[in-house]
Amino acid sequence: MKQTGNDGDLPEVFLGFIKLIGEETDGYYRYEFIFTDNPDEFWGENFEYKPAGLVNDLLPSEEYITEVHTVKTKLKFDLIQNNMCFGLQDAMDGIVAIAFENIDEYESYPEEGRLFFMFGESFDEVERKLAMKRILMLN
Repeated sequence: MKQTGNDGDLPEVFLGFIKLIGEETDGYYRYEFIFTDNPDEFWGENFEYKPAGLVNDLLPSEEYITEVHTVKTKLKFDLIQNNMCFGLQDAMDGIVAIAFENIDEYESYPEEGRLFFMFGESFDEVERKLAMKRILMLN
Protein backbone atom coordinates (compact mmCIF):
# COMPACT_ATOMS: atom_id res chain seq x y z
CA MET A 1 0.00 0.00 0.00
CA LYS A 2 1.36 3.40 -0.97
CA GLN A 3 1.54 5.81 1.91
CA THR A 4 1.83 9.48 1.10
CA GLY A 5 0.13 11.28 3.94
CA ASN A 6 -1.88 13.32 1.43
CA ASP A 7 -5.29 11.95 2.44
CA GLY A 8 -4.92 12.83 6.11
CA ASP A 9 -5.54 9.26 7.33
CA LEU A 10 -2.28 7.55 6.42
CA PRO A 11 1.02 8.79 7.81
CA GLU A 12 3.72 9.84 5.39
CA VAL A 13 6.61 7.37 5.44
CA PHE A 14 10.31 7.96 4.94
CA LEU A 15 13.17 5.73 3.87
CA GLY A 16 15.15 4.44 6.82
CA PHE A 17 17.11 1.43 5.63
CA ILE A 18 17.73 -0.82 2.63
CA LYS A 19 18.49 -4.49 3.16
CA LEU A 20 19.89 -6.87 0.56
CA ILE A 21 17.88 -10.09 0.56
CA GLY A 22 20.17 -11.70 -2.00
CA GLU A 23 21.12 -12.24 -5.61
CA GLU A 24 18.78 -14.56 -7.47
CA THR A 25 19.73 -17.15 -10.09
CA ASP A 26 18.42 -14.88 -12.87
CA GLY A 27 21.01 -12.22 -11.95
CA TYR A 28 18.53 -9.90 -10.23
CA TYR A 29 19.16 -8.48 -6.77
CA ARG A 30 16.30 -8.41 -4.29
CA TYR A 31 16.21 -5.63 -1.69
CA GLU A 32 13.86 -4.62 1.09
CA PHE A 33 13.26 -0.88 1.30
CA ILE A 34 12.32 -0.19 4.92
CA PHE A 35 10.20 2.90 5.65
CA THR A 36 9.31 4.61 8.90
CA ASP A 37 6.78 7.22 9.90
CA ASN A 38 9.18 8.47 12.57
CA PRO A 39 12.59 9.27 11.05
CA ASP A 40 13.57 11.46 14.02
CA GLU A 41 13.58 8.44 16.36
CA PHE A 42 14.54 5.71 13.86
CA TRP A 43 17.28 3.55 15.35
CA GLY A 44 18.66 0.04 15.63
CA GLU A 45 21.10 -1.94 17.71
CA ASN A 46 24.71 -0.96 16.94
CA PHE A 47 23.71 1.94 14.67
CA GLU A 48 26.28 4.06 16.50
CA TYR A 49 29.25 1.92 15.38
CA LYS A 50 31.64 3.38 12.85
CA PRO A 51 32.42 2.07 10.36
CA ALA A 52 29.13 0.26 9.93
CA GLY A 53 30.81 -2.53 7.96
CA LEU A 54 32.33 -3.91 11.17
CA VAL A 55 28.89 -4.95 12.47
CA ASN A 56 27.19 -8.11 11.20
CA ASP A 57 23.46 -8.15 10.45
CA LEU A 58 22.85 -4.46 11.15
CA LEU A 59 19.08 -3.83 11.11
CA PRO A 60 16.67 -1.22 12.46
CA SER A 61 14.54 -2.02 15.51
CA GLU A 62 11.12 -3.45 14.61
CA GLU A 63 9.32 -0.71 16.53
CA TYR A 64 10.48 1.90 13.99
CA ILE A 65 9.47 -0.02 10.86
CA THR A 66 6.19 1.20 9.38
CA GLU A 67 6.26 -0.64 6.07
CA VAL A 68 8.58 -2.69 3.87
CA HIS A 69 8.64 -2.82 0.07
CA THR A 70 10.57 -5.22 -2.13
CA VAL A 71 12.66 -4.08 -5.06
CA LYS A 72 13.98 -6.51 -7.67
CA THR A 73 16.59 -5.08 -10.01
CA LYS A 74 19.67 -5.87 -12.07
CA LEU A 75 21.36 -2.91 -10.36
CA LYS A 76 23.69 -3.65 -7.50
CA PHE A 77 23.62 -1.17 -4.62
CA ASP A 78 26.44 -0.40 -2.22
CA LEU A 79 24.78 -0.23 1.20
CA ILE A 80 25.79 1.90 4.18
CA GLN A 81 25.78 -1.12 6.52
CA ASN A 82 28.67 -2.60 4.52
CA ASN A 83 30.65 0.65 4.34
CA MET A 84 34.11 0.58 5.86
CA CYS A 85 34.40 4.38 6.26
CA PHE A 86 31.03 5.66 7.45
CA GLY A 87 28.42 4.62 10.01
CA LEU A 88 24.63 4.65 10.06
CA GLN A 89 24.65 7.87 12.05
CA ASP A 90 26.58 9.54 9.22
CA ALA A 91 23.82 8.49 6.80
CA MET A 92 21.11 9.66 9.18
CA ASP A 93 22.87 13.04 9.40
CA GLY A 94 22.83 13.32 5.58
CA ILE A 95 26.60 13.03 5.18
CA VAL A 96 26.42 9.91 3.01
CA ALA A 97 23.69 7.97 1.20
CA ILE A 98 22.26 4.78 2.72
CA ALA A 99 22.56 3.16 -0.72
CA PHE A 100 24.03 4.04 -4.07
CA GLU A 101 24.33 2.36 -7.44
CA ASN A 102 27.52 0.31 -7.74
CA ILE A 103 29.24 1.43 -10.95
CA ASP A 104 32.44 -0.64 -10.62
CA GLU A 105 31.65 -2.78 -13.68
CA TYR A 106 30.37 0.05 -15.90
CA GLU A 107 32.44 1.15 -18.90
CA SER A 108 31.40 4.77 -18.35
CA TYR A 109 29.48 6.87 -15.86
CA PRO A 110 25.69 6.50 -16.36
CA GLU A 111 24.38 9.27 -18.63
CA GLU A 112 21.17 9.57 -16.63
CA GLY A 113 23.14 9.82 -13.37
CA ARG A 114 23.92 7.49 -10.55
CA LEU A 115 21.02 6.23 -8.46
CA PHE A 116 21.31 6.91 -4.72
CA PHE A 117 19.02 7.04 -1.71
CA MET A 118 19.32 9.28 1.32
CA PHE A 119 17.99 8.55 4.79
CA GLY A 120 14.61 10.20 5.31
CA GLU A 121 13.58 10.51 1.66
CA SER A 122 9.82 10.31 1.24
CA PHE A 123 8.17 7.24 -0.25
CA ASP A 124 7.18 9.30 -3.28
CA GLU A 125 10.76 10.49 -3.86
CA VAL A 126 12.14 6.94 -3.62
CA GLU A 127 9.45 5.69 -6.00
CA ARG A 128 10.28 8.53 -8.45
CA LYS A 129 14.01 7.74 -8.38
CA LEU A 130 13.39 4.05 -9.00
CA ALA A 131 10.99 4.82 -11.85
CA MET A 132 13.70 6.89 -13.58
CA LYS A 133 15.64 3.61 -13.90
CA ARG A 134 12.47 1.66 -14.79
CA ILE A 135 12.38 -0.14 -11.43
CA LEU A 136 9.17 -0.70 -9.47
CA MET A 137 8.63 -1.25 -5.77
CA LEU A 138 6.52 -4.30 -4.98
CA ASN A 139 4.03 -4.83 -2.13
